Amino acid sequence: MDGAGSGYQNERTQGWAEMPMLALPQKAALRAAIADDKNPERAEGYDLLRTRILAGTAAQDWTRIGITQAKGSALAAPLTALNLALSEARRPARRVVLIDLDIARQPVLARLGAAPPTPRPGRGAVWHGQRLTDRLALLTIAAPAVEAATLLLSEAFQADLMQRLASLAPDITILHLPAMLAGDAGLAALPLCQTVLLAIDGRADTAPDLRACERRIGETRPILGLFLHDAEV
Repeated sequence: MDGAGSGYQNERTQGWAEMPMLALPQKAALRAAIADDKNPERAEGYDLLRTRILAGTAAQDWTRIGITQAKGSALAAPLTALNLALSEARRPARRVVLIDLDIARQPVLARLGAAPPTPRPGRGAVWHGQRLTDRLALLTIAAPAVEAATLLLSEAFQADLMQRLASLAPDITILHLPAMLAGDAGLAALPLCQTVLLAIDGRADTAPDLRACERRIGETRPILGLFLHDAEV
């Protein structure tokens, strides 16, 4: 038993150590939206969100939380996913994996001021892993945008994702999903999470948009809640 446990921990540690570090942005326009120790007032709001929702997920034994939004042009979901992941990773002895499944846009990388991975013809999906902190990893996928929904529905892709999570063994996984009302990629991603938080852009989303999202999500996964994102950022 001890030997097996030691081998598992070594594999987990190696998987994290092999990922390069991606520094958080320093440009004021990007930095203002990131909730960390340099932005304590914003960080406090996401800490409250974390505490509220993670009590419910723990009770249900959910470890994969999807975060989505209504429309593809909004920043509500990628920023909520990023800042919630940063908040959870601030807890002692917690490891968090954030996966951007919005393959066509890769908005989490954009909010970090980083270039998205470039798809290579004939190579299918190529995974990229980077650490934002010692206990927060970001996984992104390079693949043709037109193949996003087909890829997310693929049993091979789903198995690969679960294998990667098994090797990293995070305490919680946050999956940023494509927008629910922009094509079918968002629907295709729903089975990869256990519950979904719907982020709302208060300046753009309408009541009919939210009702349509709730119907689509509710047919596949339980809705964890709705979060009104600060649309001023």
